[in-house]
Amino acid sequence: MTTVVVPPLPQKEASKPAKGGLFVLFWLIALALWIVAPHIADPLWGAYAIDSGIVFASIGFAALQITSAVALRNTLLLGFLFLGLFALGDFLEITVLSFFLRMFVPFVALLSALYAGLGKVKVWYS
Repeated sequence: MTTVVVPPLPQKEASKPAKGGLFVLFWLIALALWIVAPHIADPLWGAYAIDSGIVFASIGFAALQITSAVALRNTLLLGFLFLGLFALGDFLEITVLSFFLRMFVPFVALLSALYAGLGKVKVWYS
């Protein structure tokens, strides 16, 4: 049996100032949404503002641990997907979807930190 090994494509490294700027910007957006949300008259829009803050804070947290520009792009695309799913759950009042995403989105952000930390651990076998 023949095994074909394809070398991985070289990936462009995400710059630290871009990751730090993204962290600060997205946390500022999240804090602004959380401050403004209680003052929104429509409860559906208020819930969506709070949930959007969760997404922005999670992306900001995950941005610090991301190593490649491709992974950063994929994280931003996943964040936009989560914003759409939150809109679907909040405006159509699908409570199960909204509550699931409120737990799942920060969990995925925490996993990015965990995997980044575990990727630096060296394990030697004798």
